[in-house]
Amino acid sequence: MELTPFVVTDDISESYYKGLPSNPRLIATTHPSTIDSPSDSGHSAVLKEIRALGDHSLASVWDKGLATSICEGLNTMHVNWTSLDALTIAKVGDESSGLATVWIGVEFGALSYEEGSNVAHRILQGIIGQWHIEDCRVEIRESRVMRQIGNKFLNLVHFNHATFTIRSSYTATLGSPISTKDRLWDEGTGGFYFSAGGNDSNIYLVTARHVVLPLGQDDNEEYKRTNDNKLQVVIHGTSSFDENLAAFDREIKEKESVIEDIQDRIWLMKDKNDFVWVEARILEEKNMQMEKTELEQLNLLRKDIATHWEGAENRVFGELVWAPPIIPSTEPGRYTLDLAVIKIDPGMLDAENFLGNTVNLGKKYNPLELTQKVHLHSSSPPSFKVPGNRLVKLEDQVPEDALFNPPMRDADGDADGGPCFIVFKNGGKTGITFGKANNVSSFTRTCLAGEYWELKEWPVIATNQESGAFSAKGDSGSCVADIFGRVAGILTSSSGATEFADVTNVTPISFIMQVLTKRFPQAHLSPTLVVPAGEGTSAT
Repeated sequence: MELTPFVVTDDISESYYKGLPSNPRLIATTHPSTIDSPSDSGHSAVLKEIRALGDHSLASVWDKGLATSICEGLNTMHVNWTSLDALTIAKVGDESSGLATVWIGVEFGALSYEEGSNVAHRILQGIIGQWHIEDCRVEIRESRVMRQIGNKFLNLVHFNHATFTIRSSYTATLGSPISTKDRLWDEGTGGFYFSAGGNDSNIYLVTARHVVLPLGQDDNEEYKRTNDNKLQVVIHGTSSFDENLAAFDREIKEKESVIEDIQDRIWLMKDKNDFVWVEARILEEKNMQMEKTELEQLNLLRKDIATHWEGAENRVFGELVWAPPIIPSTEPGRYTLDLAVIKIDPGMLDAENFLGNTVNLGKKYNPLELTQKVHLHSSSPPSFKVPGNRLVKLEDQVPEDALFNPPMRDADGDADGGPCFIVFKNGGKTGITFGKANNVSSFTRTCLAGEYWELKEWPVIATNQESGAFSAKGDSGSCVADIFGRVAGILTSSSGATEFADVTNVTPISFIMQVLTKRFPQAHLSPTLVVPAGEGTSAT
């Protein structure tokens, strides 16, 4: 038995499990003699394979209490473990059965090599040793358990596809309505993605705390996800799911009406044989075929949503991992803290459906209408260009000094235009809207549990009288961006006499990142998807 636990190195970690479907990273082993040879340190390709445990003595006690004891031990040590197996791992081509292995999977970044080594030896000596099993080892690797029958975010489609806009809320673009699985009637909006950096390869989504932990429904204590405390988050609460299906039905009926109208016109031309009428009939027949294709696309997606996404358990896309308490502030340089972090389930994302912090502008407005909403003075620097695919990629963040020193000038008002800061968002309730940020803070006063709180936030108003409200109830948590394609903050509250806001309040991204980096020191706004090799397996 090792007196001084062996500690894995980066070199060994990356190469040790070569040959396994997902090539996971080794975190710890209690049997380092298997990596003494240079070949296991990356100097040559030594491939390994997983084999059944067979009739090893471990098999006789595994399901009679040993496995349960290991699980309890991991929980007592507060290890964020993901899987536990008893099997054999051997070198490819090795005729020997290999060494029996108690194989523990942990979440990415959950344990350092030193911590892993300590956990592995405590399991081997403190638990397995009590069952008098000696000829086995404990190994820990990073692992995810994926829901094989679960849904992924839908792939994006071409702008001209009939479902381009209506599928948006089921994609990984920003602005989807979200809710918690246990409170489907309370809805908000997903904000922006970030990567934690370092050894943590997860993708996280930021929203407002009160979206997932409603005011007055919790103790406003810091929320930390534990194995005994898991809060799942879903795409679409009950109301928005039903509204989305109703929107499908409206589009389908409109499409059917268009097809019927074309058919009537074709019938009226059936006896017309001169060149002009023949050409017109051919054109109408092509149009009808195109409309029928689009109707089929709508019907297929509508059926898929109704069949595979209806149950709330099928709409789970992540779980809440951290939410600091809501903290009011009126201090200079600080804002009210209303923040929650959701870890995206790895199975939801892949290289086809994830484009980072991207906003789908949809088809509600054509390029000219979108440009007119960004009504800037000619002296302002070039800013908003409508992409042909309507997908706006957000990069970087709005600097704090821009909040009070607007970087552009408005075309309204006097000849020179006044200072302004045009922003936009995609909200779960109101969709794509544009607004104008005020260059002084907004202060609100709200009563919670009999106590009045005074809050300072960054205000956004309508760009003009015709533009309509920037937000409404259900948009909380939305990512607000500026027209230079930078993340500006998240929407946290609003004020008005109805559910539509006169003034929308935003927590600036500069303040959010100050808070996030205390919990995630290397957090950044350019999330990169890391898809482990062999992701199609049930536990990788």
